[in-house]
Amino acid sequence: MNHLRHCAVSAALLVAACSTVPLRDAQLESARSMVSGVAANPRVVALAPKELLDAQQSLVRADAAWRDGYDPTDVHHWSYLAQQRAAIALATADQRADEAAVANASAERDRIKLAVRTQQADVARQVAEQARREADATRLQAEQARRDAAAAGAAAATLRQQSEQATVALARAQDDASQERARAARLERELSDLQAQQTARGVVVTMGDVLFDTGRAELKPGGMRIVDKLAAFMRDNPDRRFDIEGFTDSVGDAGYNQQLSERRASAVQLALIDRGIDPARISSRGYGKDYPIASNDNVAGRQLNRRVEIVISGPNGVKVGRR
Repeated sequence: MNHLRHCAVSAALLVAACSTVPLRDAQLESARSMVSGVAANPRVVALAPKELLDAQQSLVRADAAWRDGYDPTDVHHWSYLAQQRAAIALATADQRADEAAVANASAERDRIKLAVRTQQADVARQVAEQARREADATRLQAEQARRDAAAAGAAAATLRQQSEQATVALARAQDDASQERARAARLERELSDLQAQQTARGVVVTMGDVLFDTGRAELKPGGMRIVDKLAAFMRDNPDRRFDIEGFTDSVGDAGYNQQLSERRASAVQLALIDRGIDPARISSRGYGKDYPIASNDNVAGRQLNRRVEIVISGPNGVKVGRR
């Protein structure tokens, strides 16, 4: 009888213990699998470490929410963000790999052009040297031969001029290549300093809600410092233009949100114009609560949605429209 009573108590404890084990959440498991897969991709680790870290941090938040018994909506929100940021990390790595491949191809073309020009200069110098040797031999001949030598001297002068022109062209090409490399390095540093992100629409700089007074369009000092950097970027890159877009969360009156998003985008535009940037290179527009980047069901998501995005055009002002 004591043995049976002991078994019954053990069974009851086992059932109670099992009841505390949380069930598996399909969306969280999917996010965990996706982030793990992306983290195992060497290209992502090498080329998109920040984007991968963002995805991993979102997954940690989702795990914590699940473990601590938070509302499933929060778990799914962070799981969704982890999946999206993992996808962004993978896309960013692919994009940067493609850009590196294009850069390498361009460098190889420059190397081949330089080799061809160098070879042409060498040939021109060799021809000029041969002409000079023939001119020396001609001067030893009779009067008629001297007249022929004069013509050969003229030809040699032309060849020397061509050789000098080839040398100048080679130096110019080397200088152009050096300047282009310097411009590319400066552009990369400036975009990194602005914490710009590569997106399907181009390079985007995001100014968060904390850079504005609450519910207003006046920029705080931190926002003004970012505007200073943006103005410096535009002065260094005269072929680029900005499309400034304002957004809000979904809380409150839609008309007020639309006006606030427009005023905030316009505030950044006017600040750039005050710093001497040509107004023709800047446009601004407000989208109100449209195009959220996070859920409006929680404070963190709403704060992410209250933002101003500066979309930097590609070279020569080429931009991608919002769909």
